[in-house]
Amino acid sequence: MITIYFTDNSLTFVPEDYQPSAGDVVLSESEVTSANLDNLFENCNSIVVPTADCQAAFERFAARFWYVEAAGGVVRNSADEVLMIYLRNRWDLPKGHIDSGEDALTAAEREVEEETAVTGLNFVAPLCNTLHAYCVYGKWELKRTYWFAFSCEGGETAAQREENIEAAVWCSREKLMSNLENSYPTIREVIYEYERTGKNPLGR
Repeated sequence: MITIYFTDNSLTFVPEDYQPSAGDVVLSESEVTSANLDNLFENCNSIVVPTADCQAAFERFAARFWYVEAAGGVVRNSADEVLMIYLRNRWDLPKGHIDSGEDALTAAEREVEEETAVTGLNFVAPLCNTLHAYCVYGKWELKRTYWFAFSCEGGETAAQREENIEAAVWCSREKLMSNLENSYPTIREVIYEYERTGKNPLGR
């Protein structure tokens, strides 16, 4: 399965034998175009597109978008707290575009440092990739974000105000789970993958 998020909505290419969940709207590939996406999501949050080849169907769909790449990190400190940012009225994880000539891991570490002022990151493991589509000045963009797990001792944080980040804070697991209720599906997916795969940098 391949899922593309549209803020709080999702479009997933699934195998032909996939059993839809309650709330899923099943459409054919021909019914889903970038031109009618806004209308499709007016009455549903989740669209599934059964197909014989998920990757091929995704590539045909993605060809209609301007493709961009980004990278971000899940950072845990020695107090077992995870670093989050507060941006545009939602809790998020530090991330940003990959610069020309830059690899994804380097970009993730740079973005964490720029957006939160936290340094001394230790790379732990790659986590997952997420896909997020959005419309900018009438043009649809598709962003693939590469996510990595990091550890560090901790330290003071400072939000990057020029990027409209209001806060950068260390969160206990309880606070992290609470913040996810006011976050994006992509961020919840990253944290759930982080916990599911046991990428705990402290080995606890």
